[in-house]
Amino acid sequence: MSFKFSDIDAVVFDMDGVIFDSESLGLRSWQIVADRYGLGDVSETSKKCIGRNTADTMKIFDEAYGDKVSIEALYEEGKIEMQKIIASEGLPLKSGVRELLDFLRAQGMRTGLASSTKQAMVKEELGSVGLLDYFSVVIGGDMIKLSKPEPEIYLLACEKLGVSPEKSVCIEDSYNGIISAHRAGLHTIMVPDLLAPTEDILKLVEVLKPSLDDVLCFFQA
Repeated sequence: MSFKFSDIDAVVFDMDGVIFDSESLGLRSWQIVADRYGLGDVSETSKKCIGRNTADTMKIFDEAYGDKVSIEALYEEGKIEMQKIIASEGLPLKSGVRELLDFLRAQGMRTGLASSTKQAMVKEELGSVGLLDYFSVVIGGDMIKLSKPEPEIYLLACEKLGVSPEKSVCIEDSYNGIISAHRAGLHTIMVPDLLAPTEDILKLVEVLKPSLDDVLCFFQA
């Protein structure tokens, strides 16, 4: 199960863990705040939130720790810690991002972004590294009712791009993102970040590559 670059009309990217090497920063932020409240190791709970929007993330943490701490406070403090880390260390790009986006632009490929992060934050972060103009459509998690793994965000991205899902491909790192895109009918490329693909996820993945550099080579082949 695969496809060729010539078969597609649009490429839709996830952001965190695909464009930015940011998922590990998020896990660090959650753990800093969890330690403050004596919650122990929250890494497994944090990983369940990868690819999810704010509402779903808070629900997941509430189910795990809502009887011990205010999840609203935990979330807000986690955002502050994330901002501190980014201010100190920067928000690193994944290898091959610019090269891949340059290639897609040169080919005249319609390019969109579908992130569970709020749209304003997505645009701010992309703009800070000069990547916002590469995307004709930017969909944030606050623009939809149902977060990944539901298909709504990818269906909306394709609608805004003016393409059919069947002629589009997603580039994702998370289980929730791959499930979302597959349910929406897009072709799927997985570039794993923190989560290695499971057997069930591999059934939904058409192309598995270790980096965006390798995705570029696949498109060029």
